[in-house]
Amino acid sequence: MMLELARSHPEIVEVSMGLVRRLVVVSAPALANEVLVARNSSFVKSPGLSVFLRPVLGDGLLTSEREVHEKQRKLLAPAFAHKRIAGYAETMAARAERFADGWKEGARVDIAEEMMKLTFEIVGKTLFDTEVGSDADVVGEAVEIAMHQAVTQLGATIPIPPFVPTLGNLRYRRAVGRLDEIVYRMIRDRRREGGDRGDVLSMLIAARDEEGGPMTDRQIRDESMTLFLAGHETTANGLAWTFYLLDRNPDVRARLEAEVDALGHTPTYDDLKQLPFTLAVFKEAMRLYPPVYFIARRSVEDVVVGGHRILKRSIVIVNVIGLHRRPDVWPEPALFDPTRFLGEREKQIPRGAYLPFSVGSRVCIGNHFALMEAHLILAAITRRLRFSLERTEPAGLEQLVTLRPKDGLPARVHLRPD
Repeated sequence: MMLELARSHPEIVEVSMGLVRRLVVVSAPALANEVLVARNSSFVKSPGLSVFLRPVLGDGLLTSEREVHEKQRKLLAPAFAHKRIAGYAETMAARAERFADGWKEGARVDIAEEMMKLTFEIVGKTLFDTEVGSDADVVGEAVEIAMHQAVTQLGATIPIPPFVPTLGNLRYRRAVGRLDEIVYRMIRDRRREGGDRGDVLSMLIAARDEEGGPMTDRQIRDESMTLFLAGHETTANGLAWTFYLLDRNPDVRARLEAEVDALGHTPTYDDLKQLPFTLAVFKEAMRLYPPVYFIARRSVEDVVVGGHRILKRSIVIVNVIGLHRRPDVWPEPALFDPTRFLGEREKQIPRGAYLPFSVGSRVCIGNHFALMEAHLILAAITRRLRFSLERTEPAGLEQLVTLRPKDGLPARVHLRPD
């Protein structure tokens, strides 16, 4: 739908969706920048996050607004400071290397599923100093149930909020309950053990408000859940699409392998500057298949964007995947060309044309974390493995809250020589 709208209405268009009669889709870079930056004060988060995903995310960073959001962002910012992020690199590279070493020649693998498990493990260890590998399957199933239910209700003629006890919502609640068991267990264990391990969970437990009071377990749960889910879901999808594109573009893969092989060892943080093409490969994959393929807002007042009057309480969709494939911005937009993100070419990308992490005051707090993680994982795995897809036809798009490959990415593993 989003790609079709971008082609038929490359600027802005109002469409109908269920009972929502004022759904406005923005597909032009300048107008996207107006919504997300210049006129940001006229918008808040859409019901997709604030209502239908609230059972999962609670009142964490993704769903909070205005002063509360600003306060939470300041609290979490030290965990994503440059020096702290660099300190996570060794763990990221080591886990990626361990993953790559765990496969035999010809083994069958679902790339999408394995990237979810790997990034979940990395987020658990780097941000929460916790081993969560054994919980990966439980979390994966629960997140999928939550996203399917949210998307189903958003597209329904009569959306039913999560508190109504329908069969779908009851299943949703049980899934959230399984997620809660994992996160509350982490909080209990850390409170019992005490001490500051320098991770996010320690920061949240030690945090104090203006009156000197600590955060409740519920507040810590909401922030932890947000970071856990947002921190692994999007990067995993980006990596899955990257390996998909590499298999379909052997010339690009050959250049990537040559760059990684020239380094000669598992990359460290300091090595990343020697792997510019590796990062460009991931950025280009996120252009073609952005994990967050749309950004939704709700107008809190009448506002004019690009000469189009948007009424109060309208839902405004910034069409990220449509922006990423505009032929006037991206020559041969369907072509997988990582050189778009090298040197001067990257500097020439117009503002608002590339939004894998949003922009403005709501830009993803973990964007540098995600890029470094993907950079290291891609290099470490490419040095040891090559995936060959079992299906030759193009992968379908599963358009949930994030953009997943439909039916996964079944592939064979091939070991590369040392």
